Amino acid sequence: MTAHHCENARMTIDMPFDEHKKLKAMAAFFGMSLKDLVLSCLRDRLLNEPNEKTLKAFKDTDEGNGLVRCKDFNDFVDKLGIK
Repeated sequence: MTAHHCENARMTIDMPFDEHKKLKAMAAFFGMSLKDLVLSCLRDRLLNEPNEKTLKAFKDTDEGNGLVRCKDFNDFVDKLGIK
């Protein structure tokens, strides 16, 4: 048998439809794909290797630049116009 080299692995996660919809909305808000949002969160939280975009977001947040104020996640979803 010949070994098959694959650069990527596939992961399937079952989750409630409402949570999936909210994650898709968050990805759209950040201008990224759902895949990139999930991978970014995993890298940032589990691998503890913030990338340049994340570091810039931290700096901007610390300086109060480009913030959208929401009282909770439902308010966030409402401001995006998602029902």
